Amino acid sequence: MPPIVLFGIQFTLSLAAYTLIAWWYVAPRLSGLPREVALMPLLWVHAFRIVGGTILAPGAVDAAVPAEFRTMIGYGDITTAVLALIALLALRYRLTWAIALVWVCLTVGMLDTVNAIIQSMRFSVFTHGLGVNWVIVTMYVPALLVSSVLIFIQLRRRAA
Repeated sequence: MPPIVLFGIQFTLSLAAYTLIAWWYVAPRLSGLPREVALMPLLWVHAFRIVGGTILAPGAVDAAVPAEFRTMIGYGDITTAVLALIALLALRYRLTWAIALVWVCLTVGMLDTVNAIIQSMRFSVFTHGLGVNWVIVTMYVPALLVSSVLIFIQLRRRAA
């Protein structure tokens, strides 16, 4: 089976599973919470984007994966993780700019994710050994996408 086909199957099934979890369990529970409180568990998913920095570690992926791609992906994920952690602190301490920071985190994270998808096709990275990064892309990225949609929904709600 070509690697891109395997990726497509795994990614799609993970996305479907996370979507069902979100629809059946997460969204109903968050809907009764104040917006700032509901955003916190969703941001925790993004705080662990630090795992995307694994691609920067020597030997984590095949040497044939271009350094430009590794750098772009690794630092994009780490940047988003830092923004998520700062947004969590801002929400926790009820800072006036907390919601604005969540918007920034969501925007940067989505731009990073879309860019990663485009660049992975551009550099044909699925034809190279990705090590644990294969699992990150097929299991964690779908969770990031679903949580991003849930964050967007919460941000669109009126403040309590």
